[in-house]
Amino acid sequence: MSLADDLLQCVQAQSALLDEFIQTLEAESATLLDDPTNLALAEQTQRKNDYAERLGRLDQERARILGEMEQPDTAAGIDAACAVYPELRPAFDALFERADQASRLNQDNGQILHTYMEHNQRALDTLHSLVNQDLYDARGRLRRRP
Repeated sequence: MSLADDLLQCVQAQSALLDEFIQTLEAESATLLDDPTNLALAEQTQRKNDYAERLGRLDQERARILGEMEQPDTAAGIDAACAVYPELRPAFDALFERADQASRLNQDNGQILHTYMEHNQRALDTLHSLVNQDLYDARGRLRRRP
């Protein structure tokens, strides 16, 4: 198998893994828009971390192959490899499209999660101020209720 074939196989594996990651992000979005539990959020985070690790290994593999082709793992290096092996271009275009989609979904989910956390923090702050107001006097002593 040639280096171009190895690179094509690696990029296709990245795209397939990104498709799975996108499905995970869409499921996370549905969970966040529903009534998320800590357990559900923890499971989603674990899945995302697993995908990030697997994608990272494929990134390293792609960089290694490009290096063997005497190209850097940059846009310019990818363009140079695609100029020599035009069959790589559709695979890279599909990869970049999936990566952009995953990035947008992840950012959207991050915004939803941030809003969810802010809401919870405001509720906790309100509860904390009500509890402190009712239980302690100005000197910090426990107030006796009648």
